[in-house]
Amino acid sequence: MAQSLERPSDDSIDVGALLAEPLLRNTLVAGLAGIHQPVHWCLPLSEMDEPDRGAGPPHSGIVVHAHAARLRGPGGAEAIRAAAGRGAVAVLVQTEPGDVATPSELPFAFPEARRAADEATLPLALLPPTADYRAVSQLVATKVLAQATHVLQYSDRVHRSLGEILARGAGISPLAYGMARMAEAAVMVIDLEGTVLGYEATSATKKLDAAVIIGLLVQHLEQLAADEPATPGVTVLDPVKDGEATCTPIVAPVMYGGEISGLAAVLEPAGGDPHDRAQRRIVAAEGAVLIGSEMLRIRSMTEAEERTRGDFVVGLVHGRFQDGQQLAARARHHGFHIDGRYAVCVAAMTPPDVDDERARRRVTAVVRAAEKMGSTGGPATLATHIGGNLVVAVPVTRPGRASPDALGEQELVRAFAGQLRKLIGERMSTQVHVAFGRVGTGARGVATSYREARTALALGRRVDVPPIAGYDELRIFVALSDLADSENGRTFAQEVLGPLRKVDGHARNLESVVLAYITESGNLNAAARRLGLHRNTTLYKLDRVSRTLGMDIRSADTQFMVWLAHHIDNLVQVNDSLDAELAPPP
Repeated sequence: MAQSLERPSDDSIDVGALLAEPLLRNTLVAGLAGIHQPVHWCLPLSEMDEPDRGAGPPHSGIVVHAHAARLRGPGGAEAIRAAAGRGAVAVLVQTEPGDVATPSELPFAFPEARRAADEATLPLALLPPTADYRAVSQLVATKVLAQATHVLQYSDRVHRSLGEILARGAGISPLAYGMARMAEAAVMVIDLEGTVLGYEATSATKKLDAAVIIGLLVQHLEQLAADEPATPGVTVLDPVKDGEATCTPIVAPVMYGGEISGLAAVLEPAGGDPHDRAQRRIVAAEGAVLIGSEMLRIRSMTEAEERTRGDFVVGLVHGRFQDGQQLAARARHHGFHIDGRYAVCVAAMTPPDVDDERARRRVTAVVRAAEKMGSTGGPATLATHIGGNLVVAVPVTRPGRASPDALGEQELVRAFAGQLRKLIGERMSTQVHVAFGRVGTGARGVATSYREARTALALGRRVDVPPIAGYDELRIFVALSDLADSENGRTFAQEVLGPLRKVDGHARNLESVVLAYITESGNLNAAARRLGLHRNTTLYKLDRVSRTLGMDIRSADTQFMVWLAHHIDNLVQVNDSLDAELAPPP
């Protein structure tokens, strides 16, 4: 996916540029294919003979200066191969007055060394006798240091220009535009999820379709993630085509906290020269550093706001605002209308692993998307993640619109719950159950609706309900709610179910048999099929139920008693669990 560049990075020169100097001009006799290798320094051939001091080529990027005596005869070929094996990028030979009498003899001198240089693609140049090691090393040092100084000066200019934009706290898009202006090319910034944080270009630059570029950038991000913990640098990717237009992404990873958080890509148009590319590499590298700082600032502010909003939602749904003035002040800040009509939707989601940064970001993204999905003007939709559930307080009124009746309100909430379930399925690649409570007014209505939504969600794990269920749709449980809270109701459930559970122990085998029998409206064969038991086995267990209860289970009254006790018991367990969770802190 990434191109193998023929030219060195922006902070070095290559052998070809070095050989263009007057002292070294027209001296190359072999190894033409290697002239694009980067040059870092110059050493005499004698130092190349020192023992290795570590893994890898010990003299990578080094130009070797040698006397003609070392290159004569078969030993010259061996010296060339040894220099190539130790990472040398060129061999510059200082000839003696008798080695090359005329320029026409130059290509024929030192034949063994020339053949070895061509085989190793190692440039070999025959210098005049005046080109001693001092003159050559001074020339290399001057060229390398001048190039490094030029790069540092341009890097500093880019950094200062982008730093002024960063200091204003304007955001990522202005930083991307500043990069685009200096690079004279479009600039795109994406995060780890492939979301475009900024795509900017000047009026003189054409922007390609973002979708064409994002796929390549996301693929490169995945490759960087697989290559960690290595610290990545600037990379030139394969060209991208959009119709007749072509661009080459020059990308740098956006990092903070030692982790990759996205990519900054300078989209180089076709026809750029090496100097332009070198400058664009610098723009990409410096811009990625400052974009990382801006992303960290934005993330810190966003997380602080999300924590504050999350705390407010937790206080709302748990009914913990005892001070009306405190509620009013925080409500104004978060866009909550204390006289508005709200319902609460709760979606059962698996809590993210605290060590999985990507999973936590996905959950956070779902929370933000849920808020944006409901906030189309008017009161804000508030969402947060509580335990293993996504909790959303949904406003059902809008300014300037007539308030819907109770049935219309529930239909609005149901539609939102369906959209929420679809959103979670798309973002998290999983299907969840969503429950919602009835619409209420203000903070008290939110707390009541939340409890109802949690009740409906918990009952959905015990009885068969649709994936999207409202509390008022579980009518039998709504009707039984007062009975489940009473002492008489709890006693009744215990007296009916207690004997069955005492006989069964923890297995509750008899209870499941009688419930299957009741569900199938007293049809013995259907109950046996539901349970996967033989008909006679099912009949035996039902007879045992009758003996345990002291009543005939075939009687409709007895079946109703067991059915009612079972529903009351489910509701009691759900209410007790919620009471323990929603109780105010000591």
